[in-house]
Amino acid sequence: MKKSLLALAVIAILGISTSHAQFFQMGLKLQYSTTSIDDMINDVTTEVNDFTTDFLRGCEGGLLLRANIGRWITIQPEANFSIGSVWDSVEAQDNFIDKIVSAYSNVQTVNLSIPVLAGIHLLELNKMLSLRVFVGPEFYTTIKGATDKAFDFSNYSLIGGVGIDLLGFIYVDGRVTRSHEGDMFYRLGVGLLF
Repeated sequence: MKKSLLALAVIAILGISTSHAQFFQMGLKLQYSTTSIDDMINDVTTEVNDFTTDFLRGCEGGLLLRANIGRWITIQPEANFSIGSVWDSVEAQDNFIDKIVSAYSNVQTVNLSIPVLAGIHLLELNKMLSLRVFVGPEFYTTIKGATDKAFDFSNYSLIGGVGIDLLGFIYVDGRVTRSHEGDMFYRLGVGLLF
C-alpha cells in the first residue's frame, strides 16, 4: 500500500512539474538597440554629451520570465543589463592656476532596464512556430556610474513589438521603443527559453 501511495505521489509531482513548465518559462536574451540606455538617461543634447562613447553601444543582455496565461496570453517581465561609458563632470585641482575647476572624466556605467510586456499569440503551429505581438512599459536606470541617483526608475519608455518563437525554446523579437521624451528607437533581440 505504501509503495502504491509513493508511486502515485511521484507521478503527481512529475505531472505538476511538467504542467508548470508549460505555464512558466525562464529565458536568456541578447538584444541590440539603435540607442543606448546611457543616451536615454543623459538625453544627448549638450555638447559634452555629444562626446558620449559606449562600449558595445546599444547591446544588452538579460533574463526573462514568461508566464503563459491560457493558450494565447503571456506576461513577460525582463531584467536587461548593459555596459557603457559617459563623459561626466568632475571637480579637479588645477595646479597651474591653483584652484578647483570643472573637468570631464570618462566614467564606466552599468545600466538596468526592466520591461514588463503583455503579449497575445496570433498564430501557433504545433509548437514549431508561434507569432505574438506585445506591448508594455519599460523602466531604466544607471546602477553604477555617472548618476548620483542610483536605482532612480523615473526614466521610462513604452515598447511595442512582434516576436516569433521557434521550436518552443528559441525566440526572436523586434521592438519599437518610445522614450518618455518622445524619442523613437528600435531593438532586435534573440534568446533561449527553458
